Amino acid sequence: MNTNNKNDIITALATPYGRSAVAVIRVSGAGCIELVGRFLKRPTENGKISYNTFKNGDFVENLMAASFKAPKTYTGEDTVELYPHGNTLICDAIIKALTDGGARIAEKGEFTRRAFLNGKLDLMQCEALADVIDAQTAEGLKYGNLRYDGGFTALSEVEKRLNRALSSIEAVLHYSDELEENEIDDALLNDVEQTLDFVEQTLQTELDGFAGGRIANDGFKVALIGAPNVGKSTLLNALTGSDRAIVTAIAGTTRDIIDGEYIYKDRKFKITDTAGLNDGTTDEVEKIGIDRAKAAAKSADAVVLVTDGKATVEFECECRVIKIKNKCDGAADVGTEYKRAESDGILRMSAKNGINVVALKQLLYELCPKDYGEICNYRQYACVKKCLESCKAAKIEHKKEGGLEIVAALLYEAYSAIVELYGGQADEKVIGSVFERFCVGK
Repeated sequence: MNTNNKNDIITALATPYGRSAVAVIRVSGAGCIELVGRFLKRPTENGKISYNTFKNGDFVENLMAASFKAPKTYTGEDTVELYPHGNTLICDAIIKALTDGGARIAEKGEFTRRAFLNGKLDLMQCEALADVIDAQTAEGLKYGNLRYDGGFTALSEVEKRLNRALSSIEAVLHYSDELEENEIDDALLNDVEQTLDFVEQTLQTELDGFAGGRIANDGFKVALIGAPNVGKSTLLNALTGSDRAIVTAIAGTTRDIIDGEYIYKDRKFKITDTAGLNDGTTDEVEKIGIDRAKAAAKSADAVVLVTDGKATVEFECECRVIKIKNKCDGAADVGTEYKRAESDGILRMSAKNGINVVALKQLLYELCPKDYGEICNYRQYACVKKCLESCKAAKIEHKKEGGLEIVAALLYEAYSAIVELYGGQADEKVIGSVFERFCVGK
């Protein structure tokens, strides 16, 4: 991101590049209304979309146009939107005229970045907006909009209370000579202690809900683990309804991890097929594949341990392990009632014939966390965890006598972590990575 040019007029196509009935071209920055006005037949009206004509030399396009005056705009700057026909020749000609006239092409997410810099959105809202754009399920869309619209308030309340508690301690430290002893005690006990209790409980709840938020956005990760030639690749294809993995009767066909996705009951599931576990192998390539299989299992939300009644392996990991016996071609299909197909905790199925594939999907669905909080990515998790750790340390120091300076320092660390969560004091690389997710027109 070229932040040295943050005051430039920027422009970009906000709709997908290609053929469509209507396209949207955005322009933002001080002077953009005047710039676009040089090419329009009639002046635009603030906040009103109206018919107009864009003309540059021999190029003429009849379109709709609207202008919006700062600060009541998405970016907080003067903004113009043009709605020409969605023909690439037309859009390219308009954007070329604007860039020749003094604008420049916007970088990825630069419109939203300007909204952030101008205080129209905080960083949490920007991340939520990116999740809304990327959502593949109605649940993910709902969750993103809920965060964007301020549907969660626990973390903002944490920020307010930490700020108030920090102010109370600083008042005691700076004006203790002017306060009575009982006033000092009241300030500490009633404000700081209660705040730390509330913050610790609230932040722990948010951390506990992190897995649910991450899964609502990114999907439930499942690793298929088992011995060679037990049908893991066939199972991947059956779950995803595709031919993602090569299937042969030759053991060890899969040497690397292969990913696929499917949506079931408005939940996204990310399935990883892995190399067969064969600890006795001397093949270097196969060994690498096995190491990658174990790594995939380690990062998964659940592992499906596949057997065929003949080749079996023992496998343990921290996440939930579902055991299935594949190649049960004569088994009855039980639909979603997976417990009817279980025996000794093992689900009987035939991936090749599609028997009890839905049963496995239902079982995986029931493992998904159904509750989530406000945080859903690792940047947010790190900020909340840092805040919680500082608050816990402050709580310990608060119980000691004469440790107000240390308590104040720890509360400042906690408050800074929450401020960073919303974008204040955040590292430029961190901020840049957030807006890198957007297209140039957003």
